[in-house]
Amino acid sequence: MTLDDDDLQATIKRAEGLRTTFEHSPRATIEPPLGAETLAEWHAQEVLASIAAGTDGITLEKTLGEGGMGIVRLGWQSALRRKVAVKTLREEARDPRSTLRLLREAWITGALEHPNVVPVHDLSADDRGGPRLVMKRIEGVEWAALMHDAPAIEARFQVRSLLEWNLSIFLQVANAIAFAHARGIVHRDIKPENVMIGAFGEVYVLDWGIALALRDDGSGLLPLASAAHEMTGTPAYMAPEMLGTDGAVITERTDVFLLGAVLYEILTGQPPHVGDSLAAMIHQIARPQVAFADDCPEELERICRRALAADPGARFETVVQLRLAVQVYLQHRGAMSLCEEAGERVAALREGLAQGADREALYGHFGAARFGYQQALRAWKAYDAARDALAVVTALMVEYELALGDPGAAAMLVAELHDSHPALHAKVAAAKRARDDEHTRLSRQAEDHDPKTGVRTRTFLGVALGLAWTLQPLLEHRFGLVRTHGRSMLATTAQIVVLLAVGWWARDTLTRTAFNRHIAGTVLFAFLAQLTWVAGAWLMGLPVEATKGMLIFLWFALSSHVAIVLDRRMVPAAVGFLAAFVVAARWPGLRWCAVSASNLVITLNVVATGSLQVQVQEGVQKVRERVAAKQSRPPA
Repeated sequence: MTLDDDDLQATIKRAEGLRTTFEHSPRATIEPPLGAETLAEWHAQEVLASIAAGTDGITLEKTLGEGGMGIVRLGWQSALRRKVAVKTLREEARDPRSTLRLLREAWITGALEHPNVVPVHDLSADDRGGPRLVMKRIEGVEWAALMHDAPAIEARFQVRSLLEWNLSIFLQVANAIAFAHARGIVHRDIKPENVMIGAFGEVYVLDWGIALALRDDGSGLLPLASAAHEMTGTPAYMAPEMLGTDGAVITERTDVFLLGAVLYEILTGQPPHVGDSLAAMIHQIARPQVAFADDCPEELERICRRALAADPGARFETVVQLRLAVQVYLQHRGAMSLCEEAGERVAALREGLAQGADREALYGHFGAARFGYQQALRAWKAYDAARDALAVVTALMVEYELALGDPGAAAMLVAELHDSHPALHAKVAAAKRARDDEHTRLSRQAEDHDPKTGVRTRTFLGVALGLAWTLQPLLEHRFGLVRTHGRSMLATTAQIVVLLAVGWWARDTLTRTAFNRHIAGTVLFAFLAQLTWVAGAWLMGLPVEATKGMLIFLWFALSSHVAIVLDRRMVPAAVGFLAAFVVAARWPGLRWCAVSASNLVITLNVVATGSLQVQVQEGVQKVRERVAAKQSRPPA
């Protein structure tokens, strides 16, 4: 509830008298004020009076159960206003031996203050002077009645696994017995009928009447295990040494056998010793012969067989060891359950791979399976089946990634396998090397055909040579330098020499990439073709003017080749040479102007193309620098 301001102020005013507690002792308890006498106070005075009179105020009610020597009744303890269990001797069993046994049970149970041992409230005398043992009343049923009743267990405790529930009860029983051994007590009569299961799952080990002392404390209250040579215990569960044969000694390992017998009943549904006659039963006890169903967990069977060994030296040394072995099995069982669930996801993964499911779905199955196997290995580090299954499902995805041509992803997956599956490691490494080699080849190929490489050198040479070739036709016409085929061939040869000299000077740039080599080769080929053309025309007796006109068409063809094969941005140069050829063919007198104009067009084309490439290259570099600076900038 939320207090409004008026209620809050009223509360502060009422608590004014508790100011010291609030300010100086806020952790102290505030008790209610004393009021008028109540009914509870009247009852309190009555209880004190009965205690002073020496009575325990226990009223006996109905009978809860009967045994060979004792009877247990429900009692009402008025002093503490609670129901208790009161155990007394049966009328026909009131003899010194039974009396001593009940007292010993009281002494032992009273000394074993443990959550799985029934607490003893009092030990007094009944009306006949016999012992009366007052204990906690347990509202529950014997373990024997629930051990194989799966529907009842599921209904009462919401547990689905009958085996796991029984093993959890077994561990608590073993814990109580281990505690008793630590106090020097051996139970000697462990069986499901002597274990009570409370309404909320509490576990209590009962009937310590034939327990023995493992150590002599000098009191003589309990019989010593070393002196116990009589046949004692429950035949269906007895250890061989409990037959009382010569040389047999009762030790902690006797209780280990009895716990093993209970474990055997959990697994098989019956105790280890079953016989139709006394001789058959004793034969079974002396030489235990156990058999397990085919579906019995192998690890649990090994534990049970060791606990039921006829030779005490072959059993677990202590109950603690037996309990830990069962605990480890339960951990392993959880790991196996995780593996089973993971196996279902592996089956779905295989089906998805066969049907070509999408990547996200496949990795969903793989992730779930991998997590299950990893959790199983955390619970059971030596679980080889989980480790092998994890390797198999990882190998499936490695093969999947390799099939998709992604050895990088496959390498990340196979790294989880560590040193296992060396063949798969080698396969992934080979695929990765092949991919790296292919990337290197493609990178080199892309670099080899990158027009940006050497663009400044090409532009510089193009401008220098272009301007020279632009002016050359005009100067030749103005001064009449070239009028014969011989002079034309000499001029062309001189140009080839210049080109070779320039190429040698810029050889590092012009030979670095295939693109540059192609450009340089094309230009050199053009001039060689020009020289060959002039020589051929001279031999055929063609006029010089006609020869010069046809050279324009040759340059048109070569520039078109460059535009088509190397760089489409050279189309204007090809168009310029075509226009110059048309002008020279239609108006021969303008041939020199047309040649100079076409040479100027190709020069400008080279300058524009190189400038654009430089700008793009510089722009990309600036963008990269800005991105890098932004990524390296610390967050605000």
